Amino acid sequence: ALWATQQLLPYERGGVFAKNLEAGHEAALQLYRYLSSNASFITPSSPPALDIVFWAVKAGTWKDSSTLAQRIFDEAAKRDLHLALANLPVRFFPVGSWPQAKETGYVTCLRSVLMKPEHLAWIGEICQRLEAACSASIAVNTAFDAD
Repeated sequence: ALWATQQLLPYERGGVFAKNLEAGHEAALQLYRYLSSNASFITPSSPPALDIVFWAVKAGTWKDSSTLAQRIFDEAAKRDLHLALANLPVRFFPVGSWPQAKETGYVTCLRSVLMKPEHLAWIGEICQRLEAACSASIAVNTAFDAD
């Protein structure tokens, strides 16, 4: 499969394959900037080097963050925004994101792979759907905390 891909889309600077990779990376950078500026999320200190973006949900504890990540994941799927979940070491995120968390602990976070060139054109819609999923999840969390 790799050989066939290289025959169809050879590795050439400025070629089709390179432009597709660049579009995916630019989409990832735009999503990262959106997430970094949103008070609901925690992002790693460095922007993505490829087309994969990880982020956590801002919460008082890493356990609450993990729970909210699962809820946002479920709500996003209802909006045809298909994310993934990943368990990452808390040290992947800025120090103090969860003050009581041990450096060796893990948090469930959200992940998106923006590997299709069309993701760049869709980044606004992706952010809107994520915002709606987040709002619905926080509303559910607030109702849950009130019980």
